[in-house]
Amino acid sequence: MDNFIFERKLKWIPYDKFKNVEYLDKGGFGTIYKAIWFYDNKDNEVILKLHNDLSENLNEFLNEWKYHESCLSSYDIVYFYGFTKDPDTLKYMVVMDYANKGNLRGNLTRIIKSDWNQKLYMLFEIISGLDDIHEQGLIHCDFHDGLCKPVKSFLKKYDIYGVIPFMAPEVLRGKSYTPASDIYSFSMIMWEFTSGIPPFNNRAHNIQLSLSICKGERPEIIENTPQCYVDLMKKCWDENPLKRPSSKEVLNIIKNWIASPYNVKVKDFNGKLKYYIMEFINAPIGNDNNLATESHSQAYYTSRLLDFTSKQLNEILESRDLLVYYSSRSTSGIVNEILESEDSQANVKVNKMLVCKDLDDCLI
Repeated sequence: MDNFIFERKLKWIPYDKFKNVEYLDKGGFGTIYKAIWFYDNKDNEVILKLHNDLSENLNEFLNEWKYHESCLSSYDIVYFYGFTKDPDTLKYMVVMDYANKGNLRGNLTRIIKSDWNQKLYMLFEIISGLDDIHEQGLIHCDFHDGLCKPVKSFLKKYDIYGVIPFMAPEVLRGKSYTPASDIYSFSMIMWEFTSGIPPFNNRAHNIQLSLSICKGERPEIIENTPQCYVDLMKKCWDENPLKRPSSKEVLNIIKNWIASPYNVKVKDFNGKLKYYIMEFINAPIGNDNNLATESHSQAYYTSRLLDFTSKQLNEILESRDLLVYYSSRSTSGIVNEILESEDSQANVKVNKMLVCKDLDDCLI
């Protein structure tokens, strides 16, 4: 650790330089604290992130922060100051900038009341940050806690870690994270900008929901959402990752929506693009949907290690007879719950609700 700090010219910050340290949040990989650090002749609000099992995974952890450092050119990524050590636990902690406006989810009420021009600007900033990560040859993987995180993690084979509604179906089934899986997560943020609530907030985030997502269920399209926006969102959450647009493509589309009214050089502005712009201009502000605003008691929007594996999920999806499959494992209660869930949705449009502190916890 000491050599890494010296080589990368990072700061070692004595713990006694922090004051008003208070617990903020906890995720599967660690605990987050908020503190005041007197630096550069002023008090600065910072985040202290204590990673679980850091001593056992030090090399991997240091590699992660080398990646993080390479992404700092993006203004959308939280600044990394250096390291400190908790004197009580003797565990290393990462010192990061504190996004005082909170995370995306905490601002949905404010965002939903914004006009579409403001929403598009916010989405443009988010996709710009993601595109910067992809340009570096990296993948976010956990698009919601604001970190530029490499593909390799501390998980065992078949483990699933994350926030279910923001996880692409192929990732739930055990495939590796790709830029396309990040784009899937971005589609959930797009949906939040139309609904004002987190995806699948009225559902338990369990194996049943994961099965539904893998079988094609997506959030319900909100009435009066501009059709061009809906079309892009659907492309981003396509079941086939090869059919999802790249971050660069999404970036350029949103950029055109924002810039076109002021740029007479944009091709086709008098045609299809002009129609799209008018959709945003004429779209109502806010939402009048009837979606539940109170979250289910088992809806989790902090990354966690799920209590089922991708292997179990695939066995269920690939089984021709779920009842026989579960009966052989004496879990009839689970299969009944799954079958009842499927039956209740048989006549419903294959759309409802959905896995970013996450892409939903994109810091703003």
